[in-house]
Amino acid sequence: MEDEISTAENSDLILVRSRKFKQAGYGFFILNLVYLAVAIYFIPPFNLGLTALLSLLAFLLLLGIFTFSLLQEKKLLAQILAVIYGGRSVFTSYSLMAGDTFEAVPFILPCLLIAFYLLGRAGWNWP
Repeated sequence: MEDEISTAENSDLILVRSRKFKQAGYGFFILNLVYLAVAIYFIPPFNLGLTALLSLLAFLLLLGIFTFSLLQEKKLLAQILAVIYGGRSVFTSYSLMAGDTFEAVPFILPCLLIAFYLLGRAGWNWP
């Protein structure tokens, strides 16, 4: 009887962990697309040359790889990305308070903070 209870509890814990990683993966993907759209909207017009297209392609490729890895429940990746996004959030908050900053920062900061929380939730099992 106790084995059945412990097995049920373990399967519930696995389902909760899996759900957190799926939320982190999809949230990471969507928030980065929103981040990209906001950044492109606020960037002044420029010549869309080969370098810009290759940079965009590299961004999307890395975004896809990281999202796929998060959906595969890679805990270390979630922790590393959470630290990076936490640092970016702190730096962005500081630059917002300092004043002289990029126009998109007030719109980008919520994306960074939400991504940080979702990644931290998966990486360190936050509530």
